[in-house]
Amino acid sequence: MTTWGADARYTRLVHEKGSTLLRLALMMTGNRHDAEDVVQDLLISVASAWPVVRPMAYLKRAVANRCVDVIRKRRDIPTENLPEVTWDEPGFLKFEETRRFYELLHELPTRQRQTLVLRYQFDLGDAAIAQVLGVTIATVRSQAQHGLRKLRMSETVTAGKDNR
Repeated sequence: MTTWGADARYTRLVHEKGSTLLRLALMMTGNRHDAEDVVQDLLISVASAWPVVRPMAYLKRAVANRCVDVIRKRRDIPTENLPEVTWDEPGFLKFEETRRFYELLHELPTRQRQTLVLRYQFDLGDAAIAQVLGVTIATVRSQAQHGLRKLRMSETVTAGKDNR
């Protein structure tokens, strides 16, 4: 019988934060397979650098950077099919409850989606987002403004359709 020789703090990190990191990567990439690859690569690199303490902010930032790299390499248009969530974990937003949010989010152009996810899910400021995406702060602000406007317009249209 083989035993897992990892540090208990690392094992706890993977167990407690893995799903959060996966959810963030999923919102950034729009593709479950890419998101899983990003998180797996990140956790492998963190494991090799262990026992250096890695705060959650570092992990979120690393996920964002890796997602941007994956999207740049992929350079394709996200599919219209939403990723399927196959687990029910306490605390995880259930897919059916957030389906419309994901639909609206994935209707946005890639740069607007990335900007909004980095701002509202990763809690990054404009300067940090600009650095991650390799754009100017003005571009970050305009992408966020346009993305929020589209989300609000889509939500207004959706609310109007539901009331009919």
